[in-house]
Amino acid sequence: MNLHTHPKYGRWWLFAALALLTAAGLLMALASPGSASSLEQSAQEGEQLFQKNCAACHTIGGGNLVGPDLQGVTQRRERAWLEKMIIQPDKLLASDKTAQELLQTYKLAMPNLGITQAQAQAILAYLENPGAGGQAAAPILLSGGSAEAGKALFSGETAFANGGTPCIACHSAAGINAIGGGSLGPDLTHVYQRLGEAGLSSALVGLPFPTMQGIFVNAPLTAQEQADLFAYFQQTDQQAVQTSALNANIVWGLGAAGALILFGVMLVFWPRQRESISARLRRTARTG
Repeated sequence: MNLHTHPKYGRWWLFAALALLTAAGLLMALASPGSASSLEQSAQEGEQLFQKNCAACHTIGGGNLVGPDLQGVTQRRERAWLEKMIIQPDKLLASDKTAQELLQTYKLAMPNLGITQAQAQAILAYLENPGAGGQAAAPILLSGGSAEAGKALFSGETAFANGGTPCIACHSAAGINAIGGGSLGPDLTHVYQRLGEAGLSSALVGLPFPTMQGIFVNAPLTAQEQADLFAYFQQTDQQAVQTSALNANIVWGLGAAGALILFGVMLVFWPRQRESISARLRRTARTG
């Protein structure tokens, strides 16, 4: 029987043939070198973006750092959620329960790095297939530092080699001095406990936070300075946070001392001033 000419099967055969040809064309397109090359190029771009913007806080299969390990994250989270977390983490954190739970776990909010949607898609392409761009490097663990040298760097007693601003300008830590430090950034007494060994190491190496990047982009920490600060934060982790309460006591003490001094000055000079005015009034009355 000739299926091409049979009235019952002729049209069916034609539709089946067209469907098979279409499917074959799609498979060939997906498997074509150009398509594979495009995916690989996107993953390579994503790796570069990941190393620049993400690697200080995340690994792919290397364990948690400042943020969670991202191995398999594209299977655990919806793509739209991941894009929003990369592009606008602050807005997602304001309304999303999962993002808020991550903040409670890792203690630090993911900063808004100004990543575009196209860049976010490239990063996700890399996360889907890290091997296409090359596996992310293992996290650096700092060692060999001096806690005393780190304390001197933190307080500004020793200047950073490349001219960076001392930590005390923005941060405080227990035992640093009687006055404490700045309040722009968080107290760092227990930063080792909050971030862990790998997380603190990566934070000191990469300085991933936008405010710190603005300060240190042209004045990076040396490897020895990173190790010294790491050793110092290991040491402060054993101390209690006292800085804020001490600062408050100092402020109240200075205020009370100032009030007493002002009151003393008034006691000394006010009677003289009153007497002088009275004398002037009497002289005016007599001459008038």
